[in-house]
Amino acid sequence: MPTCFSALMCHAPIVVPAVGRDRGALCLRTTRAMREVAARAVASAPDCLVLISPHTPRHPVAWGAWTGRHRGDLADFGAPAVTIDLPDAPDVAAAVGAEPVHGTLDHGATVPLAFLWDAGWRGPTAILGLPGRPDPDSEAVGRALAGLPGRVAVIASGDMSHRLKPGAPSGFDPRAQAFDDAFVAGLRADRWSDAVAATPRELAAEDVVDSVRVAMAAVPGPLHAEVLSYEGPWGVGYTEAILFDPKPPPWAVARLGIRAALEGRPWSPPAGGGEAAATFVTLTRGGSLRGCIGSTEPVKADLNGNVAWAAEGAAFRDPRFPPLEEHELDDLAVEVSILEPAEPIAGPESLDPAIWGVIVSAGGRRGLLLPDIDGVDTVQAQIAIARRKGGIGPAEPVTLQRFAVRKSAPPP
Repeated sequence: MPTCFSALMCHAPIVVPAVGRDRGALCLRTTRAMREVAARAVASAPDCLVLISPHTPRHPVAWGAWTGRHRGDLADFGAPAVTIDLPDAPDVAAAVGAEPVHGTLDHGATVPLAFLWDAGWRGPTAILGLPGRPDPDSEAVGRALAGLPGRVAVIASGDMSHRLKPGAPSGFDPRAQAFDDAFVAGLRADRWSDAVAATPRELAAEDVVDSVRVAMAAVPGPLHAEVLSYEGPWGVGYTEAILFDPKPPPWAVARLGIRAALEGRPWSPPAGGGEAAATFVTLTRGGSLRGCIGSTEPVKADLNGNVAWAAEGAAFRDPRFPPLEEHELDDLAVEVSILEPAEPIAGPESLDPAIWGVIVSAGGRRGLLLPDIDGVDTVQAQIAIARRKGGIGPAEPVTLQRFAVRKSAPPP
């Protein structure tokens, strides 16, 4: 199948993207996850993007498709400067037999598209709406999308239960949380049939199942899938998930490996990712270091193998910290540093701690420090820390090498 990327994005109206202001500090996790989904969708370099919105005006029996240029903003959510202006992808509507929709874009389309726009998406875009009849043929539409030429990114827009707390938009039902829990558990376990069969759907007042069934049917099955976030602070459940990503970025490879280890699941890193390179993985939580392990030479045959090796070490083998625990995952920040080959230098004058990492060597001892570390602002401090890490005294003669780094981390 040619489809290259598939994901679920909520359309929480309290979230405003990166230029941004977040309505409600409790949804910062959702905001970060939406930025990541958007960044990864754009990085997959699709020829067109298809978004399924449950709030598009519904034709009684047919699927709908917005026509013409797709223009909108987030003025209703306090951010009129956040705008989108995207060209249509009319071949998509023809492929699924959709009827034209006109008017003003709904928030189920505009909110996810605002994040995709902010991530740099400017390409052909189709916005599909569900039909008015019950039990729409989502799988048939997903298969039609899979048959489109070229590479396609499919984004399912939807929110979970709207009845999680007293005062929620659709009222409160104490059983509604069970739907969200079952849906998310199915996604986490890569059991998609369990997710879309989650109950009690009839009382959750959800708008996620029908659109996400399209995204699931457009791909062969879960591939490097991951639930990025779930929260429901305002009585509505918000979930962001990657369903299918054939080329996850290094930071996602690191996180996938750590999560699998914590959950006791067998896992192998995606093949490839680029040529083998020395790699460090740095974990932080709440702004504080939680682990950092790597190597000055490649230890595996390809880049993703080195990333996975370093991630496992940072999470479980850094002697400065206890092994990571599963409850820490949701607040864990992952950064991958891919080292360029080191080069010898004559002295400290060739260093800049903001640009160059340093390797300090004396005999068989070596100390390494990555560049651009908070609080390390001088060459003298950089060399002193590298000496300590290598067990090299402050007055011992040393040789110096420097290296550049390519960093890979989710959007902030």
